[in-house]
Amino acid sequence: MDMGGMDMGGAASGPACKISMLWNWNTVDSCFLASSWHVRSNGMFAGSVIGVFLLCMMIEGVRRLGREYDRKLVAQAKLRAGITPVNSVESPTKGILPPCPTSFVLTPSWPQHLLRSLVYGTQFSAAFMVMLLGMYYNGYILIFGIFLGQTAGYVAFARDTVMGHDNGSGNCC
Repeated sequence: MDMGGMDMGGAASGPACKISMLWNWNTVDSCFLASSWHVRSNGMFAGSVIGVFLLCMMIEGVRRLGREYDRKLVAQAKLRAGITPVNSVESPTKGILPPCPTSFVLTPSWPQHLLRSLVYGTQFSAAFMVMLLGMYYNGYILIFGIFLGQTAGYVAFARDTVMGHDNGSGNCC
């Protein structure tokens, strides 16, 4: 029966998306996040894995950017408050007694906080997209894109997270 040129969706114009909520190694005809991200070749799939890898590295880079900006805000506020680093003060007991930290509270201005929020929102949104990509359970995306991408990003951007001093107890002597 002729339907007058109406497409009823029964016949696909090309290969359909392979979507699996179980562990899989699908490459060609995989779809991620939307039907517009339909992988039609091995090269396109390799590009997708590389893109996810770079997205994961970018997440770590944005986290580092946020930490660096926070450090900059604290350093500027301490300068304005007249707080000098302990190592810069000459004293006869320098090196004998542990440094006594100065109590310091910083509330960022609204423009500073908006910029910090933008950095956080970027990081959170990208991490959420990576979580959604992980839910496709594609071994290549998970292992080579997400796991190795996050690891490489941490290697590249997270050396600043080790602190050389104790900020825990608040006791100075």
